[in-house]
Amino acid sequence: MNKRIEEISNRSRNQILNAIECGIKHELNEKSVDPSVHIKQSDNPLEETKIKMSENKFEVHEVDGLDNVYDEINKITSSYGYTSLIYPKSLSANVEKINASKKVCFDKSVEELRSEVFHSDFSVIDVEFAISSHGVACVKSSASQPRMLSLAPMLCIMLLDKTKIEPSLASGLARIKAENDVLPTNILYIAGPSRTSDIELVTVFGVHGSQKVHIIFY
Repeated sequence: MNKRIEEISNRSRNQILNAIECGIKHELNEKSVDPSVHIKQSDNPLEETKIKMSENKFEVHEVDGLDNVYDEINKITSSYGYTSLIYPKSLSANVEKINASKKVCFDKSVEELRSEVFHSDFSVIDVEFAISSHGVACVKSSASQPRMLSLAPMLCIMLLDKTKIEPSLASGLARIKAENDVLPTNILYIAGPSRTSDIELVTVFGVHGSQKVHIIFY
């Protein structure tokens, strides 16, 4: 009797394992559908991205080319009265053209630059690309551009080549995978300044990151 039960049990287990294996192979071979197909999008990715980012409380700017971002950056910081800058060593912009009485390159550990990281008025960082379906900016955290730059300063100014727009989160992740042999340790999808309404349903900005987020398309 025990032998018969063992045979039935082994047969059932093998059937289950075979079914799982076949299911996994089918799933891996089947091309997944990008969920963004259900989101209505326009024929102008740049304009759609700008509109949705504005809805997400980004302050959106557009200039013609990287050479023209400096006036825009200086106007923004002047309007707030901010004078201390922290920036990544890989920044695409020329820091010499940015007005600031104090400029710190985030090229050491957080422990060595703790005071500068948490007490600089503003940061300027590069964005990998934007997602038009959700109006978010993708920032890859790396040794050359640590994620703290988008979190600690009161104001974060993001720079983005206006041609670098992906239609969805899925296509954005696929792009990162295609461009990197090894995925970054941290990928940030930023939807404007951080906010919460946990306390008495009153929206408060800057709880988990910068209170003010500006993005400049160039």
